[in-house]
Amino acid sequence: MVRYIHAADLHLDSPFKGLKNMPEALFDKIKASTFDSLRKIVDVAIHHRVDFVLVAGDVYDIEDRSIRAQVLLRKELERLNDADISVYLIHGNHDYITNDELHLSLPKNVEVFGPEVETKIHETANKESIAISGFSYDRNWVEDRKIKDYPLRNRTVNFHIGLLHGYLEGQNTEHARYAPFTLTELKEKNYDYWALGHIHKRQQLGQEPLVYYSGNTQGRHKNEQGEKGCLLVELTNTNEKVTFIPTADITWQSVTLDVTSYQAINKIFEDVKKELTKDHYKNCLVDLTLEVSENIPSSVMRKLDDDDFYQAFQQIETTSFVYIASHNVLIRREESRLLSLESSFPTAWNKALADVKKEEVFQTLTHELFSMHTYAKYSDENNEKYRNDIITAAERLLLQDLGDAMSHDY
Repeated sequence: MVRYIHAADLHLDSPFKGLKNMPEALFDKIKASTFDSLRKIVDVAIHHRVDFVLVAGDVYDIEDRSIRAQVLLRKELERLNDADISVYLIHGNHDYITNDELHLSLPKNVEVFGPEVETKIHETANKESIAISGFSYDRNWVEDRKIKDYPLRNRTVNFHIGLLHGYLEGQNTEHARYAPFTLTELKEKNYDYWALGHIHKRQQLGQEPLVYYSGNTQGRHKNEQGEKGCLLVELTNTNEKVTFIPTADITWQSVTLDVTSYQAINKIFEDVKKELTKDHYKNCLVDLTLEVSENIPSSVMRKLDDDDFYQAFQQIETTSFVYIASHNVLIRREESRLLSLESSFPTAWNKALADVKKEEVFQTLTHELFSMHTYAKYSDENNEKYRNDIITAAERLLLQDLGDAMSHDY
């Protein structure tokens, strides 16, 4: 039997985009969370006495790795070295291989794959042989079909594992489509397990062979919700077992509350308070949406638009917290009051939507916006999901404006 940890996308030293006006102590805790998740991975590996740990890319968040991040990583890898646990690591698009003169050396138990696909052999204490094939990015985009360079299964070993940071073709994802592959291509290699990285959502893609994205180890923004962690994998000649191990102290949750029946601020306040005091909101960053009636008094609406309203719900204690990191008020209007451009002008409306969703058209229309604003460097206008979110938000605002216009007498 072989037992190992499959982890990916640690993104050490992540900047945690989109957080503002947050108490310094809480922000420091959040900034430290990626390192806390690494520490838990090492704790799990030592506790379960695994044979080795696989890291499927994006150990760091950027290629210019801070000394702090490198020191903390090396400290945890030394703990594995002291426990006689090997580490097999590849670099991804975020932490691609750069100038070695700027990197601290890693402990002797760590094997780092180079930019070309290679295979390393691991011998367990029980004299079993495991072949591990993989490669590291040497630039921040790898669009080649590197899967073609992976060798067929080594028939002389007990198990063969593929380590790959890449994108499954046909999958709807917000992540860049690097190092593409298909499930058929993975199966053709006849490996026993594929340890994938790059996609931050934990998911099983195949059973024969086992194909897994372990997901990232700590959610970093509101689109990375729920539990995050690593996988504990056990393979035998006749059976396999994959167990999810949570490693994130901090989780992100989206909460939508329907308060359309309320016209007074007190009722809305009580509903929000009741929801956020539930037990499952522990060490949680909340993206809160309030759905209100179009008839809500303007004075109440002004309160809901004020950050001070949400400060009343922030629960920051020594051992836990619940913090509203972002909030939005959505006006639910009667359908009869809205002009439906799609139904009135279906051909023109659908053509306009299709055109603006094209990458080149979107970039042309938003070029001035992204060139003028400092936050543009944190955005990815090349990301399909990002573009669709912007377009959907603009469509919603347009319909709301039309509804406002129709509600006035001229």
